[in-house]
Formats: sequence, C-alpha cells, structure tokens
Amino acid sequence: MERHILSDAEIDRRVLWRVTLVAGLFFLAIAFVNASSLLDDAAQQSRALDRREPWLLEYSSNLVLIALVPLAALYERRFPVDPDCWGRTLIAHIVGSIIFSALHVAIMTVLRMALFSSMLNRPYGFWDDPLGAMIYEYRKDVLPYALIVLLLTLMRAIEENRREAAVASAEARRTGRLTLKSGGRTLFLDARTLEWAQAAGNYVDIRANGRTHLARIGLSALEQQLSEAGVEVARVHRSRIVNKEKVVEIIPTGDGDYRIRTADGSELKGSRRYRALSAT
Repeated sequence: MERHILSDAEIDRRVLWRVTLVAGLFFLAIAFVNASSLLDDAAQQSRALDRREPWLLEYSSNLVLIALVPLAALYERRFPVDPDCWGRTLIAHIVGSIIFSALHVAIMTVLRMALFSSMLNRPYGFWDDPLGAMIYEYRKDVLPYALIVLLLTLMRAIEENRREAAVASAEARRTGRLTLKSGGRTLFLDARTLEWAQAAGNYVDIRANGRTHLARIGLSALEQQLSEAGVEVARVHRSRIVNKEKVVEIIPTGDGDYRIRTADGSELKGSRRYRALSAT
C-alpha cells in the first residue's frame, strides 16, 4: 500500500500537536512539583501560607506557557534553527525569548490578579517591583522557550525525514531508482546495480556500478527502498546486506560463518546468525 506523503501544512499540524502534548505534560508536572515544594517548605518553616496560593502561582504560569506553544511554533517556523547560520539564529531566538517572556508575564499577571482577587481576597503583588519581576521572570522563561524551540526543531526534523523516506520509497517503486543523500548531494542509483551495502555509523557504504558511495541512510530504510524497487536482498550480518542476484559464490569458513563473493569481485563476511543465503 502506498504511503501517504504529508504536506507542509500536515507536518506543521502534527508537529504542533505533539510538541504541545509533550511540553504540556512537562510543564504541568513542573507546576505540581514546584507547588508541592512550596507547601513543604512553608510547613517545615512553620510559615503561614494559604494552601491555595502555590497552586494558583504555579498553574497560572505553566498553563500560560502551554497556551503560548502555538505562537512559539509560528515564530520557529519563521526563524528555524539553522546550523549553517548560528549567528542569525541566536539573535532571532534571543528576540523571540524576550517576546515570549513578555507575553507570558503579561497574560500570567492578568490571570493572577483576577484569581487572587476572587479567591484569596487580596491583590497580586507583581507591581511592587515591576522591573525586578520582569528580569526574574525572563530568567525563568528562557529555559521553557528553549525547550519548546528544541522540541519543535527535533519533531520537525523527524517528520521531514519520514516524508523524505516516503518520497524515496515512492520513487523506487515507480522508477526502480534509489534516492540517497551524500553530503549536500542527492544520488539516484539504479537499484538493480547494487552489489552490497554495509552500515557505517549514521551512514551506509553502498557498492554499485563498480563504485562505493557513502549515503546518509539507515540500513533498514535502504532495504525498504530496495524492496519497493523489486530488488531482493539478504541480510548476511547485523550491519550488512547483499543483493541476491549479485551473489556468485558462498564459501564456508569452517567456523560456521561464510564468505560471499559478488559479481564485481567483492568479498563479504557472513555471520552464522544470518543464514538468509542458505536457501539460495
């Protein structure tokens, strides 16, 4: 069954939903821990404290942080984290953190003023020292802002990698070609010419047409493309696959393992744990 390829708008919605969920659970947990700690500290110090106050303070702050996630997502979309341009990225997100904190403090203050007046029958004292309070809150807001931007960046990278894999699978199924990233280049190889492939960290060495290419892809993802292209491969080692049509000789080594010779003269070691070629 052909996989649905997500549009940019669909990826944006999926990323926003997941980041809001993860960040929301984290912020709610932090609010619970902080409020509980305030109550415990007051009890240990025999200090009078309305037991509702820590919960009002912490949840009014963290619920506003959750509500600001969509705005942070819009900003991150406009100014994505770019490893090739750290200076511009840093400046953009310093500005973004200031805007984020200002909105957080403004909305939180209005909410607290209403809650303190209606539930505690006293004013909220934020405005006793507004400058000091703004600086204090900004220092606290930098980490939540950075966490939200990091989650957005990671989730978006995951979704875009999945989309690239879906596009590559569709291309392999339609044309029989492999789509591979190698540095800043994109390689298109006839899948039938692949002799073997071997994992090399986050990359895979791919032997095809008498040349070895280093591609940024997982071995399982490469197997998926090959399968879509109609090429039957065998996993002969935890980190190695071979094109069955290119195997010309299987040589036992006497210790249960074996060597495989392919059409271009390559010799590969096969593990006894992977006997996928034994029936060929």
